[in-house]
Amino acid sequence: MITSAIQYMTGADLRRGQRGWCCEEWCDGIRFLRVYGLRSYRQSVWRRTLQYGLFAMLGFCAALIHARPRPDVILVGTDPITISPVSWFLSILFRARLVLDERDLYPETAIALGVLKPGWISHGLSSFQQWLRRRAAFILCATPGIRNYLIQQGVPDRKLGLLYNADPELLHTDEMPSLETLQSRLRERAPPGSQFWVIYAGGMGRAGDLDTLLEAARILGPDTGIGFILVGDGERASDYRSRATSGRLPISFTGPLPRREARQLIRGAHVGVLLFPGASLFQVALPSKIFDYLGLGCPVVFLGSGDTAEVLRESGAGIQIPSGDAPELARALQDLSRDPGKCRTMGASGRDWFARHATGSKARAVLMHAVQMKQLQ
Repeated sequence: MITSAIQYMTGADLRRGQRGWCCEEWCDGIRFLRVYGLRSYRQSVWRRTLQYGLFAMLGFCAALIHARPRPDVILVGTDPITISPVSWFLSILFRARLVLDERDLYPETAIALGVLKPGWISHGLSSFQQWLRRRAAFILCATPGIRNYLIQQGVPDRKLGLLYNADPELLHTDEMPSLETLQSRLRERAPPGSQFWVIYAGGMGRAGDLDTLLEAARILGPDTGIGFILVGDGERASDYRSRATSGRLPISFTGPLPRREARQLIRGAHVGVLLFPGASLFQVALPSKIFDYLGLGCPVVFLGSGDTAEVLRESGAGIQIPSGDAPELARALQDLSRDPGKCRTMGASGRDWFARHATGSKARAVLMHAVQMKQLQ
């Protein structure tokens, strides 16, 4: 496993006192090669781009120098896009089978977020991705929508598998502190005077429509007892903090947290929110945070449509409203704050759906299928 030495959410250096551009660590029988990375790289688009390029270069060198014995399969996530050509070249050098893990569609996602403009660059990147998909032995898709999109792009159905962004460890909430203890901890982080806690956990960049959340908080005000807890970081985080402070909004910011601690806050919250921009590409998005909410028994209010809305419809775990509709978001949260029984019912339904559809056994089965000799020849 070749990864950055910088933890994605917290920015912590994972080299544990080791020095050098590449450090080795063994964990649960897995050999990790952690390469140097930039701290706080999520604070701007340019810094993030620099980090992605640096990771691709150092990851390539780490594979050439330290990948022993020679790998038979190279599994690569297509996010960020900089590592796709590197991984393809390594598959040629090592004569290994290439398996793509399509968590997001690139460059389509970058275009939808306004990071990349349509033009010859985006056309070239799109052509390269299609070329790479044709040469891949197998492709894992994060959502049914991504799978259908790739079929429409001409990728054979036999080369595609579905692998949700779901962690089966979420079902082991009995290992967490009691719900009363978690809510006591959450109260310490929540806005003063709030009794009903709404949590958002994720990036604070272009993909999360937190402008709508701030507007809903303004509509509700501090007198409703509804408080918002925002967990994460990103290039727009400082702007959101200053706007919340100047507007005296009932919002608190925890900053980036280790995953275990963030999940404990989600478990203790009354409602989780997920907000997508109105771009059509987000119809096929099914992010990991929706599975965190469902697996931890946290009901969801979702702004958007597509695959995520379909999961909420099937599971009965939440409410779906249109993207950007701050008044409707405020109204939905106020209704839920007055009906705790409905929140508990939706949370239990989501957890039950997660246990039946997004467990590790299915994920392992799909991944094992991807690396079967007959499938990859």
